[in-house]
Amino acid sequence: MYREANSIIQVEIPNSRIYNLEVAVFDFNGTIALDGNLIAPIKWQLEKLALTMEIHVLTSDTFGTVIKQCERLPVHVYVLQSSSHIKEKTDYLERFGNRQVVAFGNGANDQLMLEKATLGIAVVGSEGCSSKTILAADLVVNNIVDGINLLLNSKRLIAGLRR
Repeated sequence: MYREANSIIQVEIPNSRIYNLEVAVFDFNGTIALDGNLIAPIKWQLEKLALTMEIHVLTSDTFGTVIKQCERLPVHVYVLQSSSHIKEKTDYLERFGNRQVVAFGNGANDQLMLEKATLGIAVVGSEGCSSKTILAADLVVNNIVDGINLLLNSKRLIAGLRR
């Protein structure tokens, strides 16, 4: 179950650009979950973020837990169907057209998704992060709590993105 967001997160990066972020796309395992279980306090953060943005969770659902873990959260869950998760994750972003998307991921299969997103954030976390995904990202964070806090306190994005 989810509710469509009514607004955007807008932040102006000095000497760079203005972001009007409308959609957040999260990889599940390794990014917002560890071993199939949401990382605390992700539920609270996603509920708060959903007041401002539309939220999508992409996963191959290795542990078969994504539906149960996200059942009461205001998010769209999409379980990957193809054998090419790299392409499928990247193609998923096309559904948003001209809307600005922030994407979070850690795995090698998130590299192109982060490149294609308006703002790509690599999450190191407990599973680590693919070096190629790090290089594709606009920002790198130590954990997903810090990553979501960049959106909840959007002026924090300025420090990492200003030129």
